[in-house]
Amino acid sequence: MNDFILHHYDASPFAEKIRILLGYKNARYNVVNIPIIMPKPDLVALTGGYRKTPVLQHNKHIYCDTRLMARVIDEQFSTQSIFPKELSLTSNILAQWADQHLFSVAAALAFSPAGFEAFRQRVPEKFVAAFVDDRAKMREGGTGLSMDANTALQLIPIYLQQFEQQLSNAGPYVCGEHISIADFSIYHCLWFINNNAGVSPLLEGYPNLKQWFEMIKAIGHGSQTHIDATAAIDIARLAQKGVFSKDNFLVINGFTFGDRVEIVPNDYGIAPVIGKLVVSKTDEVAIKRIDEIAGEVYVHFPRVGYKIIAI
Repeated sequence: MNDFILHHYDASPFAEKIRILLGYKNARYNVVNIPIIMPKPDLVALTGGYRKTPVLQHNKHIYCDTRLMARVIDEQFSTQSIFPKELSLTSNILAQWADQHLFSVAAALAFSPAGFEAFRQRVPEKFVAAFVDDRAKMREGGTGLSMDANTALQLIPIYLQQFEQQLSNAGPYVCGEHISIADFSIYHCLWFINNNAGVSPLLEGYPNLKQWFEMIKAIGHGSQTHIDATAAIDIARLAQKGVFSKDNFLVINGFTFGDRVEIVPNDYGIAPVIGKLVVSKTDEVAIKRIDEIAGEVYVHFPRVGYKIIAI
């Protein structure tokens, strides 16, 4: 299946999570390289303002947040599911912890003196100030990514030792014999640390963790075909319109089919996406919005981590 389009940039850790998952599924898919910092006008034409990376597109359907993307991808392929029913709570809660808390640790390490100096040596000097300003704006109004480097340096050896012990006693995967969403969520955080020469030595001295890390890394990214942003927007504009029904709509908190709402992240990247509510499930919502360039698109979010606000 090559109908998926992944909007990403190479250095994005959350994009790496989805790339590895697509590799696990032996997927063929398209990729669009997006800017690392704002503005991102082509992407905003599809998302309506959501600014986190990556974004997954399937025709007119735009999926935000890797938590939801992982489920969508998992459902499309016959490969063994990464959501084993016997580990539904364990794997999902651990993945959520990794995506939020462990990633905050990794981000704080990236902005530690050693981590940031390594970053400065890899990018043009004029980009550094723009990047710092962009990430500061991403944190405005949110509660995520607020950890300081000293706290991260205290926490990371505790977590690494716990991973090492669990893999030693219950591996080869984080939750035991079968790969799960927890592996992908923990991996991308450690991948982010490993890619920064200033803090990557922190991962040394954990042989079972290293073996697990290399095993996940070896999965690869599947088969990618690069397309430009204009082509992705054309695909969205020209695709067949979706048909939505009140019959499958789950009324939660009084929101009903067709309500005009805005959806906003709880943690960081506080940028509302506005549209008409057309999908409501236990852990998924979608809004229909009309863009002057992309036409009618449907932007999907998980419920966990997002607020729905009536307009």
